[in-house]
Amino acid sequence: MFGATLRKLTLLNLSVFLFLFVTFGMLLYSYVARQLFDDVDVLMLRHIFAIFIVSLLIGTVAISLASYYLARRALIPIKAAWEKQQQFTADASHELRTPLAIIKGNAELMLRHPDRTIAEEGSLISNIIRETLRMNKLIGTLLTLARADAQKAELKLERVSLREILENVIEIFQGLFEEQGIKLVLSTEGQLALYADKERLHQLFIILLDNARKYTVTTGKVSIICYEEAKRIHIQIKDTGCGISAADLPYVFDRFFRGDKARSRESGGSGLGLAIAKWIVDKHGGEIKAESQLGVGTVFYITIPLNL
Repeated sequence: MFGATLRKLTLLNLSVFLFLFVTFGMLLYSYVARQLFDDVDVLMLRHIFAIFIVSLLIGTVAISLASYYLARRALIPIKAAWEKQQQFTADASHELRTPLAIIKGNAELMLRHPDRTIAEEGSLISNIIRETLRMNKLIGTLLTLARADAQKAELKLERVSLREILENVIEIFQGLFEEQGIKLVLSTEGQLALYADKERLHQLFIILLDNARKYTVTTGKVSIICYEEAKRIHIQIKDTGCGISAADLPYVFDRFFRGDKARSRESGGSGLGLAIAKWIVDKHGGEIKAESQLGVGTVFYITIPLNL
């Protein structure tokens, strides 16, 4: 608001200055013309000068209006970025406040019964440890996004095997999927070798498989299909989970967005995973998109060039 007021005052001062300048110029011109020329010449010069002054005023007004319009247009992306940053800060504060409140509440309950043993307070201690780990993970994620925004998160490019990365990630999740009764299938074609950041790709598939596991019911299925085509690697990660509504689908890659907030909190989600996944894909010069249908499942389509 202060900036808008300052701009208005600046334009007003400029208009007043131009008016006084032109008025003074006309008076000075009239005085000099009367001293040097006869009446006919003075009249002609007055007409020429009047035309010049009117043209000057019109040009000045047009330039002022154009400058004001362009300045407002230039401020639109800055304002949007500022509002987005404010929203990000508010969401981050909210996400950090929740585990802190749980830790504080459980610690206070323990202090009310100092005579109890560790075994008796086991559930409260477990709650504190769980929320501490969750907060630590959230802070790490926020730092990753902050480095990404500051263009300080660089990729360590090397020749890697995408199949090998996927097999390592699947090995990590295999036990969890089997415990939940979810079938996990990998199908690959070709060498699937590319220049990429191995750790970032590992993080990408951790996020996507963990997301699929959380929202796929027992006896469900998660399929991973990879193939090489037109100097790009194409990846599809498909689940038979609960799906995403059409209203929520455009926002799944937004930071802190969670369609089912209660369920996401229960599963330890913060709404940042897919935002980081998109950043990783974008950083590799690729594309990621999602298609989903409620009650049917979700498919993530990823394409990454072989050479960045």
